[in-house]
Amino acid sequence: MSRQFNILVVDDDESTRKFLHTVLEAEGHNCQLAGNLGYAETLLRQQQMDLALVDLYLGTENGLNVLDLLKVIQPQCKCVIMTAHATLETVTRSFSGGAVEYLSKPLLVDDLLALLGRLESRRPAETEIAPAGPAAETAIVGRSPRMLEVYRAIARVAASSASVLIVGASGTGKELVARAIHSHSPRAHMPFMPINCGAFSETLLESELFGYEKGAFTGASADHAGLFEAAHGGTLFLDEVSETKPGFQVNLLRALQDQQVRRVGSNKYVPVDVRILAASNKNVEELISAGSFREDLYYRLSVVTIELPTLAERREDIPLLIQHFLKQSNRRNKSDIRITTQAVQVMSNMPWPGNVRELENFMERLAIFCVSGEIGVADVEREAGGKRHASPKSVLGNGSTTLQDMERQHIMRVLQEAQGNKSKAARTLGIERKTLYEKARRLGIDLQAGKQ
Repeated sequence: MSRQFNILVVDDDESTRKFLHTVLEAEGHNCQLAGNLGYAETLLRQQQMDLALVDLYLGTENGLNVLDLLKVIQPQCKCVIMTAHATLETVTRSFSGGAVEYLSKPLLVDDLLALLGRLESRRPAETEIAPAGPAAETAIVGRSPRMLEVYRAIARVAASSASVLIVGASGTGKELVARAIHSHSPRAHMPFMPINCGAFSETLLESELFGYEKGAFTGASADHAGLFEAAHGGTLFLDEVSETKPGFQVNLLRALQDQQVRRVGSNKYVPVDVRILAASNKNVEELISAGSFREDLYYRLSVVTIELPTLAERREDIPLLIQHFLKQSNRRNKSDIRITTQAVQVMSNMPWPGNVRELENFMERLAIFCVSGEIGVADVEREAGGKRHASPKSVLGNGSTTLQDMERQHIMRVLQEAQGNKSKAARTLGIERKTLYEKARRLGIDLQAGKQ
């Protein structure tokens, strides 16, 4: 029989409290409910808890304060933070404050039960998270499940000194992730040194990274410290590391292994303390098979790997990104440009092969050439030209709706007919219950709203 937990649920939403109480009690756990910090503290002083499920935003109160209560009253109690509005900063603050996990709303039963299973089998030492550095604000935007996974990875790896390989297509934000890891790490007050490895020849790349001595080559008129030395105590970001040549890779591997560098033209080694973050828009394992990338260097760089989704894989984040970039443009240009809901819908269905970078540039152009003060569908059509694969008419024309809207309406109708019975609704839809939860999260459907 699985272990029985004493669980405290702290959430200001009554329906969420009731939902979690039903699920947890049905699984054989003892569940206590609190709608605010005051009552949560009362319960913690009355009963020993194994786990606290805490909403991040408790009305005007902050759920992270529960972490402070736990440290004082019940330091052995594990804490899981829940929210529908995940950001990198809130995820990082949660982990650095002592949370063992971070769940996004709407909650999925399978995710919650899987979490309980992991906590049951996990040794206490495995749940401890080292405190991270200052939670600097980043430019990473997104609340989709895929981005939440990225936030989790950043928050967990930031406090360590492990090398990280960030992989993803061009324009997905690899350097932003590298900067976020650095800014949330103990090295945040030290230099962050980025270099695009694909922009230099092998010889120039060596002199840029390792430095050179006066007279080492024509034009070397003085000693020059490389980026390894300049980043001492901080972080060195090797962007597009997969573009390097095998000869350079040998020297890079040696520097990483020995934590020391030798300037070009010198016979002396200089010790360095540098954390390495690397990025690639190519499949490095395929490059290894082709013989163009060293396997030992790959394993040295990829102690942790973070994979970034394309914009097509997180379309639910496009409206957030549009508003973020428009706000940035307004701030830079001292303007007050707005955008219609219809224009946002059209842009959400465009292909964006250049990912977030392409969307950012597109928004900047829209804002610059907007003369009415409000970006509409016509403005998007004009700027997109023939590059747009999806016609706005297929999204908005003649009162029709998007395929996503139709799917949402159909699922909500089936749920209503099933009187909120998710198992019955899933059978009617011809999908598994787990798939229903995933669709509800993606489409923004509250599965508890229609429950009778």
